[in-house]
Amino acid sequence: MTDMATYTRNIQGRRVTLTLLEIDPDEVKLDPGNPRVGFAMRQLDSELRGDEACTLLLTSQEDTEGLKRSIILSGGVQEPIYLRHDLSVAEGNRRVVAMRAAKEEHPDNPNFRRMPAWLIPQKTPEDVVQDLLNEIHLGSVRGWAPYEKALQMRALVKGGLIEAEVAERYRMTANEVRQQIDAADMMDRLYFPITDDPTAAEHRSKFSYFLEFKRNGRLQKHCDASPDLPEKFAVWVRDGRVDTGMRVRRLPRILDTKEAARLLEVEGFDAAEQYLSEVDPREQELYLVLERAGTRLRDMTVAELVQVRDSPERLAILVDLRSALADVLANVDRVMRPKPAASPARKAARSR
Repeated sequence: MTDMATYTRNIQGRRVTLTLLEIDPDEVKLDPGNPRVGFAMRQLDSELRGDEACTLLLTSQEDTEGLKRSIILSGGVQEPIYLRHDLSVAEGNRRVVAMRAAKEEHPDNPNFRRMPAWLIPQKTPEDVVQDLLNEIHLGSVRGWAPYEKALQMRALVKGGLIEAEVAERYRMTANEVRQQIDAADMMDRLYFPITDDPTAAEHRSKFSYFLEFKRNGRLQKHCDASPDLPEKFAVWVRDGRVDTGMRVRRLPRILDTKEAARLLEVEGFDAAEQYLSEVDPREQELYLVLERAGTRLRDMTVAELVQVRDSPERLAILVDLRSALADVLANVDRVMRPKPAASPARKAARSR
């Protein structure tokens, strides 16, 4: 481990002096609480939550192979990781694992024997370390995925901050912070345990569905009436019945109708929506467009009416619309009109 330079950083009003080092990647300790692997690590017995398990999870869940290739092409790690005073990784676990792999693959190349790292001073409080990680990740394009950000917010709250403080620091409302944490808790409690492989990275991408669930006021009202709805929702997401954010937003309309809710359970989302489209014309695109057009026409301003008067093209569109609507209503009238009874002569002709 070689000291290179120092840098004093202002972290939420507290000055922390970081020391830049060059360190052997095999000398550092991976963080088993890292958001990318934290849930999977907590499923292991405490004695198994070591560096080896953390390495295996990071290698299997993330594109560590691609990162390793990038490091090899770049001639080493270019961006420093962050280490606590005991050399445990605060930020940069994937880079450590990828660098170790590059070092093993190219043992004679000095570029992979050491990597840059910022060393956090020994007496730095953990809440300051968490603030540093949030400054790095929550506002960064390179940062954590949404589920991982939510876990970091949860860590801050568990560390003693109130939701309003987290919200103020990271440009959110306290309610948004609460929804983020509730969605992460819901996934940990109800979703991951029912999947075949809770450690698979693809599951974490479903976080947006659970966040949408928590944000949707109508769904929360349904939860009050049906306390088992969160468990059902987790199953629907797992089974692919709810697989887009749009479907989460449309879910309240299905749950409002008993038969549609039954079809969702038995046949799937498409069957439930098909049923709604049959019983509610506003669920059909044609009638939704017509309803919106009618509302818009009734709300036309005087200025727009003057435009129609002065524009033959605009007037022609409205006249054509009136003609088309008149034709449709006339055809409907013909369909609904009872058929005239056949005359005796016509009946006799048919019987021959």
